[in-house]
Amino acid sequence: MSRMFLRHAIVLTIDENDTYYPDGCIVVENGHIVYVGSDAQHPAIKNEDEVVDLHGKLVMPGFINTHIHSHSPLFRNFGEDVSLQTWLNAIMWPAESYLTEEQAYYAALHTCIESIASGVTTFADQFYFTAAVANAVEKSGIRAVLCASIFENGESDRGQTVQAAADFIASWKNKNLLIMPGLGPHAPYSVSAEQWRSVVELSHSYDVLIHTHISETEEENKAFDAKYAVSPTQWLEKLGVFERRTLAAHCIHLSDEDIAILKKNDVHVSYNPVSNLKLVSGIMPYARLIAGGVQISLGTDGAQSNNTLDLLRDLKIGVLIQKQQERNPAFFPVSDAIRLVTIAGAQALGLGELIGSLKAGKQADLIALDIQQPHLQPLHTDSVKMLYTALVYCATGKDVSDTMVQGRWLMRDKKILSLDAPSILKRTNDISLLLRRQAGLAMQ
Repeated sequence: MSRMFLRHAIVLTIDENDTYYPDGCIVVENGHIVYVGSDAQHPAIKNEDEVVDLHGKLVMPGFINTHIHSHSPLFRNFGEDVSLQTWLNAIMWPAESYLTEEQAYYAALHTCIESIASGVTTFADQFYFTAAVANAVEKSGIRAVLCASIFENGESDRGQTVQAAADFIASWKNKNLLIMPGLGPHAPYSVSAEQWRSVVELSHSYDVLIHTHISETEEENKAFDAKYAVSPTQWLEKLGVFERRTLAAHCIHLSDEDIAILKKNDVHVSYNPVSNLKLVSGIMPYARLIAGGVQISLGTDGAQSNNTLDLLRDLKIGVLIQKQQERNPAFFPVSDAIRLVTIAGAQALGLGELIGSLKAGKQADLIALDIQQPHLQPLHTDSVKMLYTALVYCATGKDVSDTMVQGRWLMRDKKILSLDAPSILKRTNDISLLLRRQAGLAMQ
């Protein structure tokens, strides 16, 4: 069987020792990495092997976005300069009520295009119409954990109920190894205790991830305390939710007891800095969570509240606001930051043995960045810390030139290969305009 040799790139492995190769080579066979190391020591090349010269590029593990909503590009720029609850109740949810399954499919294609273009090789989605989203993801070739959203007053035909989620998981479990179904109960305040118990039971039966929002706003916590006399985190623990593998987005307003609960139950937290800043929800207590031993990864949230899906851009902002929060320029080193969008994301999704770093035996999910750009030069290749620094503080998703998932190129030299991007983007633009008109949002 032929192999693919990716030669003469700067290779960042993001392994435990921060191993890197200024003139590196990666060999891919049958979707897996079989060699990563110095180009001078690569295996012998046979006539049938493919050789790709990546001189002038930096190769690293693909980015992993641990919180996204795949319908969100349709609602980009709809709700500006309002609070979270106004944004949800007066703008987003009314507009989303007009969304059809077919429109959700095209929105998911758009999300896949935007993700691939900015170097995201895996994302964790929480949305309904999940079967349509899965079809779009499968067509794109990207890797995804698709968690079917559940609402207390959800509609079955829109895929917002526990039964709809169960049906989706039954249909897609082990159907495509790049698509992992999961459960997406929206939040403690929007899902009943009875539904949460059903979610726990389903998660146990199918061994799937639970992906939810926790303590995004102070108002949410105050209302919850008034109703139950506990925090959302404490309530979920009492319901047995954290006995299952759980990914919790936001987690901004947490007590020390909440943090101890997350640590005890190995709950992973997805940090969504730009969305939280945009809606003035607050700043996640990163330092307290890290000190408490909680594992953290990074997510963009949806494009309707971010307003892009550029995970690398969000990383810089997320690091800077935490430094300011702690009033400590030495806080949040770049090596920790890069792990948030690679191996930590893989671990949050239960995929740490497969992806998130470049090692022989792992699947070939990787990206290349064009480092010949003025804003990335001079680039000192004798220091891995300086390479990490360039990624965190200089680069954005626009610098990604090539994206590979499981050994398949999804983008080469900035051209999306797996999807017809121009026609899909035209379609989503038309759909977005229609939804805005249907929702009666001001056409200004």
